Amino acid sequence: MFYLGPFRFESEIEIPELRGSTGSGERVVTISLGGVPAAIPGAMFDGKDCQVTAAEYLLDIPGTARYYVRNGDEVRLEIAPGAPIANISTYMLGSCFGALCHQNGWLPLHASAVELGGAVTAFLGDSGAGKSTLAACLGRRGYHIVSDDICLLRDESDGMRVVPVAGWLKLWNESLQYLGETPVEQNRVYSTDDKFRLFLAEPVAALDSRRLRLDGVVFLARAPGSRAQPALDRISLLEGISGLMKLTYAGYVPALAGQKSRVFRQCARVLQQAKAWRLIVPWGLDRMEAVLDQLDAVIFSAASSGNPSAD
Repeated sequence: MFYLGPFRFESEIEIPELRGSTGSGERVVTISLGGVPAAIPGAMFDGKDCQVTAAEYLLDIPGTARYYVRNGDEVRLEIAPGAPIANISTYMLGSCFGALCHQNGWLPLHASAVELGGAVTAFLGDSGAGKSTLAACLGRRGYHIVSDDICLLRDESDGMRVVPVAGWLKLWNESLQYLGETPVEQNRVYSTDDKFRLFLAEPVAALDSRRLRLDGVVFLARAPGSRAQPALDRISLLEGISGLMKLTYAGYVPALAGQKSRVFRQCARVLQQAKAWRLIVPWGLDRMEAVLDQLDAVIFSAASSGNPSAD
């Protein structure tokens, strides 16, 4: 039995990354071997390897596994002979996790997030934008890391609330070295990548009892030149909604399932309570402290003063 965020996985396979993990476990998901269909009737296709309906998701990763996710509470898989366990887990904890969230009507954002005083700030960007590294550096400054890569939001009566998920940060070797950490081979994220999981010392479950509000969303963009300074600017409501929809994790799932209107409503609701920013990040980790100082001065100072909505 394994926990991750709102899910309790009753699994026939070992998921090494989730050993000792914690979470609310309010949604039980069974994970079993075999019984993966050859196709989903009436499905829409995302490329040749993925099929989607409102209640079903089929993903075929040659040399790794075939995954079938159904009704938000069931995962079946067929594992390819000799497939590295890290590769199997990467898709289970990434694409399949995203499909489970969408099938439950929740909103997963492609973001890493940190918390201060009950207020959460999420940093959104495509793969390689620096979300995890930024969260790791803020963690060194005393912020609580709430999520890595997937920031999960759920509709509540008083707004969109953050469900803590992260038990680790996924960091490239360069970022680990910057943080003074040594990569551990058994924590490699994918067999052919120089990227490793850095497990958190503070269990994310320590935040489960809090009602975490999303106070800010920050879209990451690389500076056009190596000499550029970090810049943090507010963006419009429409630009923010568009950005959230583009950076919804596994956003092709609701798009193919005819649920884009649900995602739009949720993204709009996010920005009824959260400010939207764009952060221009200079290339190179040698500029990281300047980026962190600007975040401290502009965004986090308001949260720590107890007035997170102040301009």
